[in-house]
Amino acid sequence: MKKKFLGPVLIVGLLFLSGCGAKKSSFKIGETTRADVIALKGEPLSEEAVPIPDGKIMQYQDNEKIQLKGEMVTNRFTNPKGDEKLVMWWKHKFKECTGLKLIKLAQDVKSHLPPEIEMACPEEGISVIFTEGSDTISRVVEYEKK
Repeated sequence: MKKKFLGPVLIVGLLFLSGCGAKKSSFKIGETTRADVIALKGEPLSEEAVPIPDGKIMQYQDNEKIQLKGEMVTNRFTNPKGDEKLVMWWKHKFKECTGLKLIKLAQDVKSHLPPEIEMACPEEGISVIFTEGSDTISRVVEYEKK
């Protein structure tokens, strides 16, 4: 009886593990259209206009936002997961990036919070945002590779 029971458990366990390691849906910024995103991810939770010509933001679960200009995807904003939350992880990932930039972002003068820093690697098409003096990433931004 134990042999019959272990087979299905092993199969279900392998399926579960392979599902946990699955990559999130990916697409190419600057080549993927709104229709492609909907085909991959389904209808957005909401869609709103942004102050750029013909610009929109599609909002998905887990605070994922996809920015469009017309029908073309221009940016993707996500919350970091796992090790991606650490500034040190990104420094290691970007160690070969020749165009790495650290940019202090504009800050509200009335704010008493430390400024945010953008660590950008244009050749990877990725920027990460963190608060100055912190070792935790708050946002990951994907854009067209340069």
